[in-house]
Amino acid sequence: MVLSNGLRVQVNDEGRITLPPEVATRLGLTEGAEVLLEETPQALTLRRAPTHPAKIYLEPTSRCNLSCRMCIRYSWQEQQGTMSEATFERLMDSLEALPEKPIIVFGGFGEPLFHPKIREMVKRAKSVAARVELITNGILFTEDLALEFIRLGVNLVWFSLDRLHADAYANGANPTQNIEKLNYLRYVHNAHLPETGIVFVAARSNLSELPNLLHVASRYGISHYMVTNILPYTAEMCEEMLYSRTLDTLESQPSMWSPSLQLPRMDWNEVTFTPLYQTLRARHNVQINGARLNPAEGRCPFIETGAVAVSWDGSVSPCLGLMHSHVSYLYDKPRQVSRYVIGNVNDAPLTEIWNDANHLAFRQRVHEFDFSPCTLSGGCDMAEANLEDCFGNTFPTCGGCLWAWGVIQCP
Repeated sequence: MVLSNGLRVQVNDEGRITLPPEVATRLGLTEGAEVLLEETPQALTLRRAPTHPAKIYLEPTSRCNLSCRMCIRYSWQEQQGTMSEATFERLMDSLEALPEKPIIVFGGFGEPLFHPKIREMVKRAKSVAARVELITNGILFTEDLALEFIRLGVNLVWFSLDRLHADAYANGANPTQNIEKLNYLRYVHNAHLPETGIVFVAARSNLSELPNLLHVASRYGISHYMVTNILPYTAEMCEEMLYSRTLDTLESQPSMWSPSLQLPRMDWNEVTFTPLYQTLRARHNVQINGARLNPAEGRCPFIETGAVAVSWDGSVSPCLGLMHSHVSYLYDKPRQVSRYVIGNVNDAPLTEIWNDANHLAFRQRVHEFDFSPCTLSGGCDMAEANLEDCFGNTFPTCGGCLWAWGVIQCP
């Protein structure tokens, strides 16, 4: 039975649970698959089995129409390029062979709409995907393209919207006008899709803009907001960080030095704000209505959702963070992140790449996440690269990944 907050299933006399076939297929629970089962005082959590990819981050191009000051391009030496039709079609052929249609997210580290064949790519992706989403800075999102996406039934378009992007706009370009136009065209055509989302890159210089941005949801037809932190790719951008303290206050086991603190839901207003702010700064193991505020366990959002990232040249990586070699900054120190490629769709089908023994072993290692907490220590020389860590892990190591600690988010 499907409930509003989950499934109701029965346990037989041997203690076995039978899941609906469509749920088992979606989670990769085929015969013989090994899965992780986590027990908490209130629940059992069944993790996804790594039997097939469920989400594809597709980078049509690593080029962009803007030059934002916080962009990864300031820290990499890689050749930029655009995905060829042959590479794209090989990927689509691989996805058609999957047991369950995946989610496809057009994004990566370039501007997807900068690809000259993006309309054809989105149309083809709709034929093999359960959902198609796209992330854009919005400048190239024309009325004609909006109509095409409405006709194709693209599920969700994410717009990156904040002052850090606005600094790079030229000639009075304003993506909010394009968002309004999409909302109007949906109304005119009585269309529910695409839904619209806003990605806001939070930094010291623009955080004050966030409340106003949240208030325009009805005007722009916004269904989803996602706030992420800035990831500094230059030393100058470290001044924009909003998370140096939170990296040092991850929860540990409750003790007299760091007792657990369970808070209820309550109003945030002039009466509660200061006391709650001071309470949350006290480094307790805080839960709000049962949800842990700052868990100590790293967890990869890409591995957990069965994702892979395919770059413009067809190279397949386990996540966006390992898609391109680059330098980022951790505790004001440069950190060299080396690219990790598990295969290329021009050389082998995606299912073959996914089932490579080394790749499956890496995914298992990330599921367990027994990496040194580089974001906590900060002073160890090993934290300055992802080659090895002080727990004995070898390349690629993930203890210094800010995605894994919930600091950086992406759709």
